[in-house]
Amino acid sequence: MVGESLTMKPKTPIMDSKLQQRISVQCPHRVTRYRFARLVLLGVITFVLSGVPPIMPAQSKPTPNADFSPVVLDSINTTGETRDPAYWPFDAHSPWNMPIGSEAQFESVSSSEWTTQALKYGLQINTTDWSIPIFMADASDPMRNIYSTDYDKLAFEVHVPDAAVPDSSEDGHLHIIDETHNSVIEMLWAKRRADSNLEAPYPNKIDLKGPGVFDTYHGSCAYGGSCTAGLIRKGELYNGIRHALRISLTTAVLNKNTPSGKPYVWPANWADDDGKGSSYTGTGNLYMGSLLAIPPDVDIQAIVGPPGTPIYELARALQDYGAYVVDRGHLNLYAEPSADEEVKQLSWEGLQVLPKYLQVVANNGSERVGGGGTPRRPLAPSF
Repeated sequence: MVGESLTMKPKTPIMDSKLQQRISVQCPHRVTRYRFARLVLLGVITFVLSGVPPIMPAQSKPTPNADFSPVVLDSINTTGETRDPAYWPFDAHSPWNMPIGSEAQFESVSSSEWTTQALKYGLQINTTDWSIPIFMADASDPMRNIYSTDYDKLAFEVHVPDAAVPDSSEDGHLHIIDETHNSVIEMLWAKRRADSNLEAPYPNKIDLKGPGVFDTYHGSCAYGGSCTAGLIRKGELYNGIRHALRISLTTAVLNKNTPSGKPYVWPANWADDDGKGSSYTGTGNLYMGSLLAIPPDVDIQAIVGPPGTPIYELARALQDYGAYVVDRGHLNLYAEPSADEEVKQLSWEGLQVLPKYLQVVANNGSERVGGGGTPRRPLAPSF
């Protein structure tokens, strides 16, 4: 039926990534007196409510009601915020929004190839190539058909901006968020037809207020869940990243032999190579779906410097939320293309050192998201 997600098993989603160019050295971001006054006011309010002095990025442009408080072991969101699912998607208890918990059990990466292969080029950020272009539809945009080439049928009829084109890389990702901001059509190997309609092997419609993960393959990523999930969105490297990130790892460290016997661990439900993960040649404790994070006893300021820079916000996100393995490739995080200029502000030195502190959250699971216990950060606000 048009407008409903296809439920048949897709052809193998083959993921890969090329090396990004090196990221330029951090440049300062100016703050007007007005913005600075707002930051100070936020800090005073946070101090009164939490009883601890706030961390205020002196070089960041704040969003209204943004949370710049330090790490607080508090599982209840009391900020009074609301959020737009188009820009901050998924349920507050989704693994993509759950912070690392106080009972998280950290294990050093045990793959023998972690240092020689995964850390070889440092941490890369895919933005304009091998990333996920996201376009917001408007009711005034033309209606277009989206066809499933796997099943030779019309999958959706939706508004699509004329500017919406797939990523130029082989993966050809393209995401269209509908005019209500409630759902996204995710496509892998997408193409524009001559008549301006779209096609992809297995287009999927995903609820942006849902969990973002599934029991069976649904989405456009190797791990079987949403590919919108975990993207660094425009503005977040200045205002703070308040969700888990998505990361890819080389097949040399991905182990297909999990304790359950499947080639993946939750929240993944799929793997490369027709779900078999046969290209994964690694050993140890890194699997498709693994959660990597910086342990709480690591002083991130000692690594990347004080708050107020994009590299600090990235480090803080990796410590407070971590990154889920969703793809095979180099050691890559992902940002939407519109965040490219912000990504270029990340210091190359910081991107080299941060991944060396990543460890596996060994007890992450559907019943203990982020390892369980008290979350390091307040839960995401309601929609």
